[in-house]
Amino acid sequence: MRKARCSPNRERIESDDLLRKLMELLFVYRGMIRVTILKNIALVTYALITLFQGARGGNGWLSKAALARCLPLGTGPKEREQRLYRFLDNIRLTPELLIPLHIALACGTRLRERLPMILDQTTLRGIETLLIGLVFEGRVLPIAFSCFMNHLIHKSRNILEHSLILAAMSCFPVEFRPLLILDRGYARVALLIQLRQEGIPFLCRAKRSVMVYLQGQIKGKTLGRFKIKPGQIRRYSVLYHSQKKETLDLIIYFGKGYKEPWYLLVPSGTSLTAEEIVELYAKRMSIEQGFRDWKTHLGVRGLVFYGDNPAPRLTRLLLAFSLSYLLCLALGSTQEAQEVRAFAEIKRHKPRHGTTRTLSVLSIGILRLSLKKFSKQAYGNLLKMIARLSRGKGVIQWCLSPPKPIRLSFRQ
Repeated sequence: MRKARCSPNRERIESDDLLRKLMELLFVYRGMIRVTILKNIALVTYALITLFQGARGGNGWLSKAALARCLPLGTGPKEREQRLYRFLDNIRLTPELLIPLHIALACGTRLRERLPMILDQTTLRGIETLLIGLVFEGRVLPIAFSCFMNHLIHKSRNILEHSLILAAMSCFPVEFRPLLILDRGYARVALLIQLRQEGIPFLCRAKRSVMVYLQGQIKGKTLGRFKIKPGQIRRYSVLYHSQKKETLDLIIYFGKGYKEPWYLLVPSGTSLTAEEIVELYAKRMSIEQGFRDWKTHLGVRGLVFYGDNPAPRLTRLLLAFSLSYLLCLALGSTQEAQEVRAFAEIKRHKPRHGTTRTLSVLSIGILRLSLKKFSKQAYGNLLKMIARLSRGKGVIQWCLSPPKPIRLSFRQ
């Protein structure tokens, strides 16, 4: 009598606790997202965590073949690569589909406070990439990605940026929408007006060449002509743009040792003090560190996508990588992780950016998985974290120094 053959793509769920826990976590959201997509995200998450256990170098190179070989499937290498490529070509997997899932994993399902959120852009292998994330231990918890090629944009990049912001903000209660922190490239008066009309709080840095009008004055003045000394901070009520005349609050801060002042714009009547606004904008560097993590530690810099438009495939891979990134950040942020830091870190003699640390929370999380001395405990903690995420908790709750809730109101 012939034995029944197993399905060629059968996952090793019965024999692997980690994969089973990942499936249980993601299947909580199966009413929102197709089961096949959730299952493939679990497989890619498992594969990336497996690669982390090998203590990969930080040279920033990862191949799709290496990722496919680590997929927990009962098939050969070629079939695993085919499974991965089918997932990357799945047109049903879009950023808008997974944004609610990422917010639930990052913040939990019971968030009742306003947090800082950062939007910025980088280039990965020639592909423009937008990232929105929440501040976490000097990094960002990824919430939304969007990749595109400049020459294939149908209308404009401005529409892509605004659409991604709306997709992320629509997942939060109106009274707890995050404060959106933007760099100089987003200081368009049209975007700022749209954000105000949609009830989205923002903090945006402006270029020194921008023209503003002080209240009661007819003649305009560029921001670079405002006089300020190092160490000082000033606040003005201004009209932004010569034609639109959008009413905003301008905060000018010239930090000691800075090459030029910061010119920060917030909605008129914002209840935050000038010092609080400067402190919030200083967190924007977290997203630069986050980009470095994706390019180097996660190895995205080494991936090669062929075809006329590789952006959708990169977007899907980044979306699938997000869960493993969140879990490694959480592993590096617990009290147990401090033992790994004390064991592996060589501190700087002089502080840099206000700290003597040389290892990020992501590096500590990866070391916990790869070092034999700590791997067993890390694996147990990882399973407990996934179980807590299944109950509606968020990764941000593992932060040793969580971001302060923003008490924000606007005077009419």
